[in-house]
Amino acid sequence: MAGEKEIKARILDAAEQCLLESEPGARIHAAVAERAGVSRPTVYKYVGDQEAIVAAILHRDINRMHEAAEHVLTRRGSLRERFVETIVFVVGYARSHALLQKGLRENPAAILPWFTVNAGPIIEMGIAFVGPHIKQAIADGDFPDVEPRVVVEWCCRLTLSLITTPGTVRLDDPDLLRRYVEDLLDIGSVIS
Repeated sequence: MAGEKEIKARILDAAEQCLLESEPGARIHAAVAERAGVSRPTVYKYVGDQEAIVAAILHRDINRMHEAAEHVLTRRGSLRERFVETIVFVVGYARSHALLQKGLRENPAAILPWFTVNAGPIIEMGIAFVGPHIKQAIADGDFPDVEPRVVVEWCCRLTLSLITTPGTVRLDDPDLLRRYVEDLLDIGSVIS
């Protein structure tokens, strides 16, 4: 018999596929239940309504992205280099995320609040992920003694804006994006 984690994972996998295949705003519970091989009440029990499904997929995929980015953040090199490479990695990851890109293209009004006015949980996830690395770099004397939460929040806000807002830099070119982020860091050091 399947455990709770396995059932929830099947539901979220099914929901992601249903969202990829559906029109913006389509109700998907029946299709999710069928694809996951569970009843509609089971979908509600393990995940919730459609908004809760989207939130669960978002959080699951951010955790997956953090796992994938761990090798970038922990490689050798200065914290600055790892910081830049992590931003480049996350932006590239988000730009290749099929469901996110579909949502931004077809229904930005439903997606953008998760990355702007409702971004608190995403920022907290970023702080939990990157904060310990900054604390360690401060302890090692490799980074100025600053509040890690502030640094990570700035990083998250920058990354979220690069994912959601067109600008002057070509985000599909990692080298251009890397130079852009490095220039932003240089501006910060000149101003101080």
